[in-house]
Amino acid sequence: MSKRSDEAVIRKMAQLLKSGAAMLDRSCPACNVPLFRLKTGEIICPSCGQKFVIVSSDEEELEVYGNLVVRELEKSAVMKLSEVSAALRSTSDPESLREILSMAIDLLKVIELSRKVRRGKRS
Repeated sequence: MSKRSDEAVIRKMAQLLKSGAAMLDRSCPACNVPLFRLKTGEIICPSCGQKFVIVSSDEEELEVYGNLVVRELEKSAVMKLSEVSAALRSTSDPESLREILSMAIDLLKVIELSRKVRRGKRS
């Protein structure tokens, strides 16, 4: 890193500490700068902005990874539902309407199920 970028990172670290963030005893694997836990619980690198989740066991790692996959699936289903909604508005053919509505129902089921799975993981 250049002297200028080092100074910017140090300023960012000081800013985080002033705002109540805690410097952790772990560092970013990409840039070797100490990680910070924000008041929200989020863990970030002040240098590269990467967010992290620290886990203490393989089981916890699988749970976190699974939750991320479920969130990504839900996000994709919501985006596709938006596309299906646009197709629904522009279609008047009864057969096409049935197909589009069937896709919409399937996507809504995926969204509902993913939300149930995520709620179940928090319990």
